[in-house]
Amino acid sequence: MATSCCSPSVPVHFNIQQDCGHFVASVPSSMLKNAPEECPSRNTSEQDCVVVITREVPHQTTADFVRDAVNFHKAKPELYERRVCFLLLQLCNGLEHLKEYSVIHRDLCLENLLLVHCKPSPGCNRTKEDKSLPRLIISNFLKAKQKSGPVESKVKKNQARLAPEIVSASQYKKFDEFQTGILIYELLHQPNPFEVKPQLKEEEYSPDDLPPLPDLSIYSRGLQQLAHLLLEADPIKRIRITEAKRILQCLLWGPRKDLTEQPLNHQEALHDALHNWVDMKRALLMMKFAERAVDAERNIELEDWLCCQYLASADPFSLAKSMKLLQLL
Repeated sequence: MATSCCSPSVPVHFNIQQDCGHFVASVPSSMLKNAPEECPSRNTSEQDCVVVITREVPHQTTADFVRDAVNFHKAKPELYERRVCFLLLQLCNGLEHLKEYSVIHRDLCLENLLLVHCKPSPGCNRTKEDKSLPRLIISNFLKAKQKSGPVESKVKKNQARLAPEIVSASQYKKFDEFQTGILIYELLHQPNPFEVKPQLKEEEYSPDDLPPLPDLSIYSRGLQQLAHLLLEADPIKRIRITEAKRILQCLLWGPRKDLTEQPLNHQEALHDALHNWVDMKRALLMMKFAERAVDAERNIELEDWLCCQYLASADPFSLAKSMKLLQLL
């Protein structure tokens, strides 16, 4: 898988950059971002790089977004950290899709996550578009791995005495989960904990050994807990991307802790309360869609679509598990 976009064998997904064509070309250094200034008396140097043809035109990388939003994070931490939750949710959506086709990205960093303007609603001016939630696209699959198909029975027999992590390459199974945990720190304007404390990887660390995230909004503690779960040293205990996705959905849209503060004496009562909560939220969302339908200046936005995905698949058991992971139960 040696392209900067995803393999053609993986179906199209909203959060994965699609490769419509690519080639290697010599590009003048002056056209490359952060290229060193050339001396005027010399000819412009050239550099070989992969040129990708894609349908989506990103307006910035997530690294640009984080760098430009330092003051915004300080002034309006709740709005900023809510947007971070949405970006992480889209990342999880994309990674979940890749895992369905046994693809591990292995190079998740702010520079490889691109942001694209979503199409504005009818009657929407440019200012409103700039404030809308951007679409996140995972790019650069140069380091990605894709598991091969079924192994021949003879090969399986020869591997019968090998340790599981060698046969299945299990050391890569939750590679992307770990890097997503690091991204949470970086999106919140904190350094990579393993750069601050390199000794962490040389010893058995616990969540308490990881640097704390500043408690600036109602989302901070949930993001801290999610980062701890994704950065678990033992890959067996580390949560999967699907679980991380559900935690982010719970953090964005609930249910909240006050639901469980009422007397719920047994599991069946909790199940009923969560079932009723889902029904109520679905009814409210349909009312919201109905109001949007009669408003010529408003339309369904990306946030509404993501919420609809959540409520369409939510069930009491998965909700209770997410709340427990978030320490709301």
